[in-house]
Amino acid sequence: MYVKAFIAPISKAAFAARSMVAFLLAIIFVTASACSSSSSELIGYTPPTEKNVSSVSATEITPTGEQSFNFIAPSNEVLIVYFGYTNCPDLCPTTLAAIRNAKRQIGEQADRVKLAMVTVDPERDTKDILPSYLESFSDQYHALIPASEDELIRIKDFFQASSSITKNSDGSVEVGHSTTTYVVTDAGIVIVEWPYGLTADDMAHDLKILLKK
Repeated sequence: MYVKAFIAPISKAAFAARSMVAFLLAIIFVTASACSSSSSELIGYTPPTEKNVSSVSATEITPTGEQSFNFIAPSNEVLIVYFGYTNCPDLCPTTLAAIRNAKRQIGEQADRVKLAMVTVDPERDTKDILPSYLESFSDQYHALIPASEDELIRIKDFFQASSSITKNSDGSVEVGHSTTTYVVTDAGIVIVEWPYGLTADDMAHDLKILLKK
């Protein structure tokens, strides 16, 4: 899913039609989730071919400076990776809040779940901003600010993520980005992908399964 922070005006009839479609899709999604949530199968999307991201690195901001970060979870843990930006009005905070709530549901197992966010807006998400933002959602996080456009492109290519930034003449900035959340193993394999809108309950369901393996 790719979302751009711009909404074109639509007619009332079109809006009503879209709302009905969205409502029906939500019912289908919730019903499907409910049916599978008690099973041992993952609710998120499992990539049909192996997606190994262990060889790509990002610039991480730490309390002591910068360091290179590889997308590999610690042994017997999982790493949740998200691409977003701190000025995002709704999509990013909604997803990150769901991740936070999912971790709360799995109790002590939450210590084995790490969060990494790659900002797609590195010019505005500085080293003073991104870490503080992530503190609101996790006590174990990696604030990743690509040092160059090439670095960001390379990371996105490995995950098959996407983003764009448009600077308008009035000084405003439009940011578009894919909204998938990735769960990475201690071998650097993307084991499951969560689409935007997946609930904290469903995330917790998947995490419990993954942490048993």
